[in-house]
Amino acid sequence: MFGLPAETAWVVFGFPVFWIIYTAVFFYRSRNWADDASEDEVS
Repeated sequence: MFGLPAETAWVVFGFPVFWIIYTAVFFYRSRNWADDASEDEVS
């Protein structure tokens, strides 16, 4: 891709894609964090 070796293309484009997916999963899994934390304080 763009004349780069395959390994370099994987690092340059693969890592940001991995990080975006990782962040999206983190936000999805922690979407109710504030609600869960406030419920823990009450009980």
